Amino acid sequence: MTLVSDARAIAVAGVHAADPARAVRSCLRRVGGQLELRGRPVAPAVRGQLHLIAIGKAGAALFEAAAAVVSSDPPGLVITPRGYPAPRARRTAVHGDHPVPGPASFRAGRRLLEYVREIPETDSVLYLLSGGGSAVAEVPAGGLAPEEITATTRELLASGAAIGEMNAIRRHLSAIKGGQLALASDVRWFGTIAISDVVGDPPADIASGPTVADPSTFADALRVVEARRLRPRLPPRVVRHLEAGRRGEVPETPKPPDPRLRRAPFVIAASNRIALRAAAQAAFRRGYSVRLGSSRMTGETRPVAERFARVLVGRRSARSFALLGGGETTVTLGRRAGRGGRNQEFALAAVPILEGREAVVLSIGTDGIDGPTDAAGGWADGRSAVRARALGVDVRRSLDRHASYAALARLRTLLRTGPTGTNVMDLHVGLAKGRG
Repeated sequence: MTLVSDARAIAVAGVHAADPARAVRSCLRRVGGQLELRGRPVAPAVRGQLHLIAIGKAGAALFEAAAAVVSSDPPGLVITPRGYPAPRARRTAVHGDHPVPGPASFRAGRRLLEYVREIPETDSVLYLLSGGGSAVAEVPAGGLAPEEITATTRELLASGAAIGEMNAIRRHLSAIKGGQLALASDVRWFGTIAISDVVGDPPADIASGPTVADPSTFADALRVVEARRLRPRLPPRVVRHLEAGRRGEVPETPKPPDPRLRRAPFVIAASNRIALRAAAQAAFRRGYSVRLGSSRMTGETRPVAERFARVLVGRRSARSFALLGGGETTVTLGRRAGRGGRNQEFALAAVPILEGREAVVLSIGTDGIDGPTDAAGGWADGRSAVRARALGVDVRRSLDRHASYAALARLRTLLRTGPTGTNVMDLHVGLAKGRG
């Protein structure tokens, strides 16, 4: 075994712990013939059918796991990104675009809204949400054009805005986010099972909260626009829509006091914390002394990664040491940014700090996709800096240009897994040899 192979195995253990099927089975079960969601009856006193609506990267796996508990062939709809599997059972499955909503996302959004509106009042709905749900299905609000939503999302992704900031804007440009999807139906009961891909697991930010109240306002959205200097970069009609909302000329999204949403159960079945605990157990079994860090690592990727690597190599221990963390950092792109993702940048930023050390830093997106690339992340070790110089790879220039993909590709330290079927943000694994 090597540090790199150990790091890979530890990361994989974390990803497997967030498996959608396992997550559903942990909270949805039949007890004495009654379907229960975390001990509470599902659809009490409702005699109609239970519909399953799955949205996001884990949509197919969530649907199949829930269907196995609910019935052999429940009615429903699955919306998942292009390239992700559809459910094996025959039913309606729609693919949307990700990470930026495109034509397929708007078709999926219209289909989703139509489906929900057509569900009889006597039926009930169990929503199954996961990462990627914000992009794969969208319906523009207030007469906004799809291309305006697409352009706004691109600017938000490049701005370095935190997910909460992004969603404050996205919820106010949508006809289905921020509780509006659930309220489009007249069913007597609905509930939600979610796999969290958001730091702190706020329900309103998981898939932009289509089944929960929106704690933000139009004024909050505009504050993000100003703070991130987005006004000249956003489509003019988007800015005018937000301003009209602040003036009260456009209805606000549903707010937390709304009783129709407050009574609906919402269960987080898998999260980054669960993945981190499983990774820690895997590291301990391999003989590492484990420091389990935060599952809320945020901020600009490069300095966060540098701090992580310094803590790792600064440890003085006779026993081999594992430093684990998770969360979702951000990369603020310039106008001529290269290709990469935050996990690849995390690994590349560790290269100078690890030089000459018996240590490795591996960073992986638990969904198997890091940025607009075919990699899930990457890794660096104590030999990466020397190899980079021998190959003519300028690590600092690559970091400055956010061109981590090409740099790690030449170093042959990209990590490729393909779509994993889940998404609980990122895992950062640092391993260092003991001095004994």
